[in-house]
Amino acid sequence: MEQAYAEASCKRKKTVMITALKIVLVVIVVLIMLSTILLAWFAIIGVVAAGALIWYWPRFDVMWEYVYCDGQLDFDQILGGEKRKTVLRIEIEDADVIAPIGSERLDGYRHIPVKNYTSLEKDANVYGVAVRIGKNDEKTLIMFEPSEKMIDLMHSKCPRTVEKAVS
Repeated sequence: MEQAYAEASCKRKKTVMITALKIVLVVIVVLIMLSTILLAWFAIIGVVAAGALIWYWPRFDVMWEYVYCDGQLDFDQILGGEKRKTVLRIEIEDADVIAPIGSERLDGYRHIPVKNYTSLEKDANVYGVAVRIGKNDEKTLIMFEPSEKMIDLMHSKCPRTVEKAVS
């Protein structure tokens, strides 16, 4: 039997806040290194700060990958193009609704907590999944950017749950 499989990915847009944070962190490390001229023991702090910055830097480069396989949807976070972590796995049969983010079917879910796994681009094809997740079974709206193939496969699995975008 053939599996229903589709994947999509998107790279998170670099925001002004992320760029400003990078600049501030680099300036702090440079100032700590320059302060070693006055106080020699600051060299240890400078090396630790530089090491921490080098270790944390890849976390500014975030990519999301969505994998759909036989009714299961995985949300993976890729940091720095290297480190992959599955942040969430859901069964689409457990979802209340899967629809484009501007759809009327999602109007009743505007007040619930949101997990944003998108590129943050204005013109992106963003969908929302209303589903119960976590230990306390809290209803959450998950935002993501699926491919057309992924939407078609999910719609064929759960036609009442999945709404296709009107072109």
